[in-house]
Amino acid sequence: MKLFLSSLAISAKQAAAFTQLVGKEPKDITLALIENAADVYDDDSTDWVDKNREAIKACGYQVEIIDLRHFRGKRKELYQKLASKDAIWLGGGNTFYLRWILRDTGADEIIKELAGNGVVYGGGSAGAIVAGPTLKYFEDADDPNDSPEVIVEGLHLTDVVVVPHFGNKKYGKAMKKIEALLKNDGYSTATITDEQAVVFDMAKQEIIG
Repeated sequence: MKLFLSSLAISAKQAAAFTQLVGKEPKDITLALIENAADVYDDDSTDWVDKNREAIKACGYQVEIIDLRHFRGKRKELYQKLASKDAIWLGGGNTFYLRWILRDTGADEIIKELAGNGVVYGGGSAGAIVAGPTLKYFEDADDPNDSPEVIVEGLHLTDVVVVPHFGNKKYGKAMKKIEALLKNDGYSTATITDEQAVVFDMAKQEIIG
């Protein structure tokens, strides 16, 4: 599988690595942008969603925003939409809510199938976390009560739990604690700062900044 997992979006410095992972010219890359992890927040507190969206668009890709709430009960349509893209990007927000809406719409199984068939999976913050095997201990960073159902199992696109925002003023302390608890439980982890991303290309794993 090809995964690009970051703390935020795709920065200008990281764009070349993402483009190489997809294997096309930027102008030819079609990307589905899923921002539903931010559904639980008030619009006036989500300026970071706009900033992350603009950062991805600035890379020159063909970006289409996919709102999973519009695909409830429309699994076939959602599959066709996502299967038509070169890459799928899941943005940040509440990790537990994101995991729930992925299951509620069937997007989790669709994404796993497509990623297994070569579609590049990208994720920032919550989108990076759900790619791993577990959401365990992330209640120290996100409120599970914001989700209709708490699903602890991740998508298992990788056996590595990506712990974002290391060194971040707001989340750094919580993330350090989460990583320690995960490692104590025997999970493999990868910690990244807000300037870094982890790239998984088949068996190869690399942190870029």
